[in-house]
Amino acid sequence: MGEKKLIPIVSAADNNYAPYLGVTLKTILDHLNSEYDVAFYIIDDHISTESKNKLKQVISNHTAHTATLDYLEVDSELYANVMESDHITQTAYYRISLPDLLEDKHYKKVLYIDSDVLVLDDVSKLYETNIGDKVVGAVVDPGQAVVHPRLGIETEDYYFNSGLMIIDLDNWRKAQITEKTLAFLENQMDKIIYHDQDALNGTLYEKWYALHPKWNAQTSLVFERHQPPNDEYAKWYKEAVSQPSIVHFTGHDKPWNSDEFHPYTDQYLKELSQTPFRDTAVKQNAVN
Repeated sequence: MGEKKLIPIVSAADNNYAPYLGVTLKTILDHLNSEYDVAFYIIDDHISTESKNKLKQVISNHTAHTATLDYLEVDSELYANVMESDHITQTAYYRISLPDLLEDKHYKKVLYIDSDVLVLDDVSKLYETNIGDKVVGAVVDPGQAVVHPRLGIETEDYYFNSGLMIIDLDNWRKAQITEKTLAFLENQMDKIIYHDQDALNGTLYEKWYALHPKWNAQTSLVFERHQPPNDEYAKWYKEAVSQPSIVHFTGHDKPWNSDEFHPYTDQYLKELSQTPFRDTAVKQNAVN
């Protein structure tokens, strides 16, 4: 056990999203290479004790890996004035503070993964990706690939989705990304539409490494709603649609609250039914 490599993985949730975080944790462990263990860190936005006990059950059901689960608290005052929507809450912004929250852990890099995903592949392959001297590795956002002018930025770089990132903590801290992103949120609020993601793109342009889109197969990509920005991405998009490694249920329609067709809804709900949150999820589905 002691010779296994450790992957630190961070997600974020409030109590409403705790059941879906359970699916994220479960499917990560289901597909993880046996040579790796995981340290899960959850940015905690008032997750209940009951939900935390169920999340602990999720990871304790996996005997092939040693997995730990710890919670991180953010100073919510830093984000008191941010813009929210019906499916993006203040919790989404908390990843901006992540390197500060892990400062005493001495990790070189971490994976950040949103709590509304279905993992279908071994994330150790993702974690071991060499992103060079970049601050983060991420996946292009198909619907927003060339919107930097909206943010007042002139660049040839593409715009990424912030729901999955390999974060080089040292490079992030050296470049003062947290401070710069908070400043962008405060000073450019009139330009922001896509919440924390706009602010991160406004700060990290030309500082991010493009990962294969299969690692963050967003809803608009799965349904091929947008033209790829170049020929290489055309090839990548086809590969991601045919065999996604992580399905990311972006947008308003989620498997648990919508009858809108999505090819991975049934598989997602099956995974959800195999967690300690199965009853909660059924009740929420009935309400919705």
